[in-house]
Amino acid sequence: MSQNPSYTNPVLAFDVPDPDVIALTGGGYAMVASSFDRRPGLPLWRSDDLVTWHPAGFAGGHQPLVQPSGGAWAPAIREHGDRLFITWADPDRGVYVVDAPRLEGPWSEPRLLIPGPGPIDPCPFWDEDGRAWLVHGWARSRAGFANRLDIVEVDPSLTRTFAPARVLIDGDAVEGCTVLEGPKLYRRGDEYFVFAPAGGVETGWQYVFRSRDLAGPWQARVVLEQGATDINGPHQGAWVVGARGEEWFLHFQHTPQHGRILHLQPLAWGEDGWPRIGAAVAGDAAEPVTEWRMPTPRPFGGSPPTATADAGWHGRGASPHDLVTHADERRIGLRTGGLLARPLERAARVEFTLLEGVGALSLIGESHHRLRVAPPEVEPLTDAVDHEILVRASAPIRLAVEFDGPEARFRVDGEPAGGWFTPVPTQWTGLECALGAHSPDGALFEVDA
Repeated sequence: MSQNPSYTNPVLAFDVPDPDVIALTGGGYAMVASSFDRRPGLPLWRSDDLVTWHPAGFAGGHQPLVQPSGGAWAPAIREHGDRLFITWADPDRGVYVVDAPRLEGPWSEPRLLIPGPGPIDPCPFWDEDGRAWLVHGWARSRAGFANRLDIVEVDPSLTRTFAPARVLIDGDAVEGCTVLEGPKLYRRGDEYFVFAPAGGVETGWQYVFRSRDLAGPWQARVVLEQGATDINGPHQGAWVVGARGEEWFLHFQHTPQHGRILHLQPLAWGEDGWPRIGAAVAGDAAEPVTEWRMPTPRPFGGSPPTATADAGWHGRGASPHDLVTHADERRIGLRTGGLLARPLERAARVEFTLLEGVGALSLIGESHHRLRVAPPEVEPLTDAVDHEILVRASAPIRLAVEFDGPEARFRVDGEPAGGWFTPVPTQWTGLECALGAHSPDGALFEVDA
């Protein structure tokens, strides 16, 4: 499109797995995403316009893993009454809930709503008659079956269920449907709509199901798919009504290196009562757009979090609360005991400056590659990493990692340090850059702007 001002997808070019977004009653938008084994869990963002997002803390939810592929999966955020609720699934333990009076918290301790392995991707829904429901999918790896969405009635405070779950939509009964998951339940007028992806994160598509009754029958339509674009498997996301009645759909796209990045699509309703998403809004195919006009701003009504250099970072091996000794707009002080990490953004280079102490810059996924700076008198580390470059020097010193396609290389003060290597992301998350302290006195870093 040629209209201005406009935005370009992706709106966030780093790992935002399984995003869910709502328009807040007080203004602005809130987003939550999967955290898997990251700490503290359930990262939050806020936005005025659905394009520019700012870290807004964490809702919690981290637990030690039962299986390597476990953790906090596919949360949903909703506002009901005067509280925000987030539901998510630990596929090994069950469905959990936290709530808070506002996005910045304080968030409650997690409570178990549905025990047992198997249920995933839970989303709450409060109907006009005062009844509350929870829809969810199933993990084949835990339940032995999948491609099915269930619904269960819950109390409005999301503390207990009232009856066993029942099948809401059986994907096996829908021609061509596989891996149906990630449901979001909405009401529009006198009809119910379920937005749900299918086909898998790399090659799938978006369904919408509609019915006048939660008991069905449900009609199905594919409303977004890759088509002729390079946006593979447009997947799991959220329908949002913005300022002046503008409507949008946010979803992720799986990328091999950076994980699940965030896209924003326009949405409008056709005369037939079905949503049109992406290029279909302009009468073209139901496929993602690369560029569109900017949403009308809807200013955030809460108190924005104080900007610090550690905003948007999570912990590996420890919580950021236990690692960070100092943080302002440009500097982070760390103690030993773990790594402070953040998703790797799509860029040609990531750069930090080690100002004081003994520290390292890491690139982590399935593999762990580390550039460590230490003065000559400091002993080498004995912990195992897949690949380490040890530089004998004293701070201050610039540390960087640059990329050429899938390959990466470390640099020190602008000069190459070691050869090219191919980092491998995990099954569930994209690559992460991480900072670590490696001496009793800790380390102080300056963060790139």
